[in-house]
Amino acid sequence: MKTLKKIVNIKPGEGKMVLQFFLFSFFVVAMGLVAKTARDAYFLTDYDKSLLPLMFVVIAVIIAPFLVIYTKISKKIPQKTLFVLTCIIFASTFVILQPIMTGFIIPLTYVWVEIVVAVMLIQFWTIAGESFQPQQAKRLFGIVAGGGSLAVMLIGINLKPFVAYFGSGMLLFLAAFFLAVATILGFKCLSYIQNESTSKPLKSKAKTIKKKKQADPFIVGIGGIVAFSAIVTVLVDYQFKIMASSAYPDSSDLVSFFGTFYGISGAMSIIMQFFITGPILSRFGILIGLLILPFFLVAGSTSFFLAPMVLSASFAKFSDQTFKFTINSSSLELLWLPVPADIRKTIKPQISGTVKSVAEGVAGLGTFFLVKFIELQFLSLISIGAIAIWILTAFKVKTNYVKQLQTAIAKREINFEELNIDVQDAAMVKTIEDTLSSNDEIKQLFALEIIDGLSLSPWKKTIKKLFNNGSVDLRKRILELSWDEIDIISDEDIIQAINKNDNVSPDAIIAAGKRRIEKTYPDIEKYLTNKNEEIVAASAASILFINSGPIVEAEKILNDLISSPNEKTAGIALRRLTDNKTILTNKKLIKFLKSNSDYISNVALSIAEKRQDEELIPSIMSNLNLPKTALQARQALKKYQDTMIIDHFEKSLSTEETKRKLYLGILYAIREYPCDRSIEILLSKMDDDDQEAYNEIVDSLIAIARSHPIQEKKLEDISNKIQTTANKLYYNYELIKLLPDNEQSFLMKDYLTNEIQNTLPTLLKLGVMDKPQTPIESYINTIRTGDNAKLPFLLEFFENIFSKRERAVINPLIEKISIDERSDIGHEHFNNLPKDLDKEISNLIFSKNKWESAISLDYCIQSEKKDILNNLKWEQLPRSRANKEIIIRIAKDKGSLKKLIPSKLFETNSKELTMYSTLEKTIILKSVELFKSIPAENLSKVAQITEEVKYSKDEPIFSEGDYGDSLFIVVDGEVKIHKGKQELALLKKGACLGEMALLDDEPRSADATITEESTLFKIEREGFYEVMAGQSVIMQGIIKLLTGRLRVANEKLMSK
Repeated sequence: MKTLKKIVNIKPGEGKMVLQFFLFSFFVVAMGLVAKTARDAYFLTDYDKSLLPLMFVVIAVIIAPFLVIYTKISKKIPQKTLFVLTCIIFASTFVILQPIMTGFIIPLTYVWVEIVVAVMLIQFWTIAGESFQPQQAKRLFGIVAGGGSLAVMLIGINLKPFVAYFGSGMLLFLAAFFLAVATILGFKCLSYIQNESTSKPLKSKAKTIKKKKQADPFIVGIGGIVAFSAIVTVLVDYQFKIMASSAYPDSSDLVSFFGTFYGISGAMSIIMQFFITGPILSRFGILIGLLILPFFLVAGSTSFFLAPMVLSASFAKFSDQTFKFTINSSSLELLWLPVPADIRKTIKPQISGTVKSVAEGVAGLGTFFLVKFIELQFLSLISIGAIAIWILTAFKVKTNYVKQLQTAIAKREINFEELNIDVQDAAMVKTIEDTLSSNDEIKQLFALEIIDGLSLSPWKKTIKKLFNNGSVDLRKRILELSWDEIDIISDEDIIQAINKNDNVSPDAIIAAGKRRIEKTYPDIEKYLTNKNEEIVAASAASILFINSGPIVEAEKILNDLISSPNEKTAGIALRRLTDNKTILTNKKLIKFLKSNSDYISNVALSIAEKRQDEELIPSIMSNLNLPKTALQARQALKKYQDTMIIDHFEKSLSTEETKRKLYLGILYAIREYPCDRSIEILLSKMDDDDQEAYNEIVDSLIAIARSHPIQEKKLEDISNKIQTTANKLYYNYELIKLLPDNEQSFLMKDYLTNEIQNTLPTLLKLGVMDKPQTPIESYINTIRTGDNAKLPFLLEFFENIFSKRERAVINPLIEKISIDERSDIGHEHFNNLPKDLDKEISNLIFSKNKWESAISLDYCIQSEKKDILNNLKWEQLPRSRANKEIIIRIAKDKGSLKKLIPSKLFETNSKELTMYSTLEKTIILKSVELFKSIPAENLSKVAQITEEVKYSKDEPIFSEGDYGDSLFIVVDGEVKIHKGKQELALLKKGACLGEMALLDDEPRSADATITEESTLFKIEREGFYEVMAGQSVIMQGIIKLLTGRLRVANEKLMSK
């Protein structure tokens, strides 16, 4: 029973899915077996069998281009439509071909059946690969593939009675029936697909990868094994079929023989796959796994050479049929594991497709000519020669495999989730063992990470040793991996961990509860009164797992803890309730997900990630708009089915109720779901007037394009956006040109300049969307830094990748030309550029962008544009905080404009106005070096927390040694910086003091005293940090300034 449970490792909720895929596999393989048996029998008995080798050649020549065409079609037709369409066509052709099976129809059918089987198997594994999560695939693909093995056995054995009753002339009808059933099952299985993109090739990377890795001896070795095995397969298959057709000249007898043969080999394949492959690879390693097939093929070929008869030919064919698709296939899968993912995705299909087909074609052509001059058994000598080279190649590959494995683990490039078989080879086990045994904790943790989901038995002793003597992080991770594996971590080990009273003890208490270790019950109950909250929460949760003892008290403790106003206390209890939906219901969890505390939200997100309940998705998504929770939210969402998340993304992006920050957060997150549907959603939002959202859409599109090629039709739509985006840039440049060069236009020009700086990268990314691997970010950085030496080369590069029409509008935006020249070029290409500044400002006042609206209104008021103000539709003016403040100030201060502004529409209960408006504060902050590079729109957030402070003459601001927690800016007056009586500096209007206090906890290094009545701006650290958390641009600007200062200091130091 234990062995059976290990083989059929199906978790709750997976049964129906696995059964459907098992049956889907059964009927696809059944169709292939019947169709191939039929075509072999018809060809060998009713056609010229001497032409059989040419069939191998024709198949090799036709199959590759056919699959290329099929792949191109698959990108243009929805997957469900394509699947049903191909199945109908294939089944129909079988029905049509069966009654006319004579003459040239026989070889035509021979090739067509090969194509049908190849496409159906590709479709089956594509659907399966996109439906199962990697860890599921590892556990369940063996069971799913078992459906095919069972089909070979059952259908093979029953072909003889079928032919005896119906005759061989009905076989293609039977294949059509099996295909019809497979179509129904496949259509149902399509509903499980999570991500349409997983099987798509990365076209754009292919050339780069090929150049880098074409001479890699390891990959060349894998290609050699595949090629030589393909050659031997053709030779053995030819010998087998010729001998069988000679022994059974009647087609019905031949079909019966083939059926029995395939039935027996199918049964052996099942035994090999489930009971022999894993143990052999684990005990003897990958080399033995690679050598078993050639060893038996040598034996079979030798026996046929010495005694050419059906039995010896069958032995060779049986070896190929049984070992090739079991232990040899698993060994080849393991060989690909240490190869970097990007290379594997490109090179693996080429080797398993192109290299294999070419080898089969060469073997078929060679066989066709050789059999004219030599006896059939002498082909075995060629097989033995090819096997000898195959074996030598296997030895070399094994040596390189160990090196590749060690390198991949050292570089963290290995991912066992991408291995869809649950087997381990000896070299892999040893390499991980060495990593676990190293003294490098980071390497040890990584080794534990990559074996998560695998059987831990091979590393039992080392893991046990690490659990008893390793670091806290190692011990916690081991407990998480193996709490339920008593063979790895014994009950005594857990009890010892509890008694150590360290940071691992709470986790050990939980493990004891889950295991229901009776010895621990008394101690766990005592721990409910422990002073350590971690211990208390773990003990209470453990009692609930045990489900006996003081359950009511434990529930009360946990409820009290999660309700604690102390977020750390609440977080401790929440983590212990991850699996407890009685106390921590999803309804409560949703409340925690929406908490005002970033800490609590992140804890709740980690729980939601493990629960994977769909009702939690909207609440998880609500955290995408917060910088401190967005990363954890995206990580949690990735644990759900991709289609489910994309559905929720599309719904949120389509409703006006979604807040802007969340809207932007979703646009960013969708790039982690690279598929056609994500691309369609993003393209549908590209008409958004919000430039920031538009930029985010393009950033996500280029990120998706780098892993999932965008279809040609969609690339044409994107190409049209280049002109639209360029038009926006020329529009902004034209506005800057029209604006007067005075103080009133400062914020307008700052905003437009910042919009240009943000939109130009978007334009360039749109331009390379068809060549997504272009390092466009580096080129953008070159443009931003204004590197005169590199700019000509960059323009030359753009000459080669942009079309003439695109270059005409893009290059002038990059070149260093005057604003007048740029204006002329803009008017040459676009006829909608602004000519009347007042008209444009009137429109901008009603912009959805609150900042754009406010500074446009402010410009009109400051410039006293009475005509614009008099004709404004005030009731339509956006009711933003900034607009309200501007109008209320005008109503109180500006007599001449007061009559033009209906201030009653903007009455507010806000506190008394400060001396300086938010916009005035923003302008002053822009004059400070610390904030100079930060766009005024972002800086206005800092202005809102900036406090005005008035000081009298000789009043101290701070003293040397005081705790520094704020920055000051001199608005008017003077400030003396001194140490005692020694004056160090006299700061006047616009000067900044104490800026480092915003960034560190160091005490003040000098005294600061007012020398005359002054007004200062004060920015406190706590408020500044809050603003900075939501405005990454501010953080980037400050980091840029500080690194610049550090670079200057280094240069001075080096010069000395």
